[in-house]
Amino acid sequence: MILLTIVICAKAQTYKIKSETQRVNNVKYEGFSSAINGSYEKVDAFWNAYLKQHGKVRRKRNYSEISEFSVKELPYDTLNYVTKTKLIDSLGVIWLAVDTDLAQDDLEKVNKKILSFLRRASRDYYIAEEQNKLDESESAAVYLSKNHQKLITNGEALRHELEFTEALKAKLEGQLENAILKIKVLNQQIIDNKEAVDSVYNDLEQVKKVIEAHKESMKNIN
Repeated sequence: MILLTIVICAKAQTYKIKSETQRVNNVKYEGFSSAINGSYEKVDAFWNAYLKQHGKVRRKRNYSEISEFSVKELPYDTLNYVTKTKLIDSLGVIWLAVDTDLAQDDLEKVNKKILSFLRRASRDYYIAEEQNKLDESESAAVYLSKNHQKLITNGEALRHELEFTEALKAKLEGQLENAILKIKVLNQQIIDNKEAVDSVYNDLEQVKKVIEAHKESMKNIN
């Protein structure tokens, strides 16, 4: 019998974006950061993978350079960018700034695009996290469903064997003592199987509820 413990942990799916100046190689860059409700390791891994989908990323000691960056919010793929990730108050923080000299008007336009991109990336982090939870729950549901069907099939086999053994008991009176003992064993196995079937079915229903909860959670992400 498999004991399945299901814990639903709802975290606030929020992020805080603000302007922030960072120093990279002794040069100050005026950029923007987004504080995400996630561990540094998860946010850092997501951010680097996310950036690589849209451009070339060169990882340095404590920052990264981005070139040929092409996303709908940042149509100027000739510009270069610098980015960092860090941990602040248990939140994973991503920071992004343009690394190209621009006129003030052009810089303001690009910064607005950076803000828009950070909002989308922050939201996509939560979507990715919920998708991972959904995938895990669906995998658990598939496993439990197969196990449930296996137990049902096993129960049918046990019932068939019980019928055969009862017929054998009637025919072989000389082996009555052994047959009676086997009947007791099979009856207990059927009881145990019924309990296992009910238990796994309940686990399966719980996982289905978790799946629906994750789907609702994804729908509520703004």
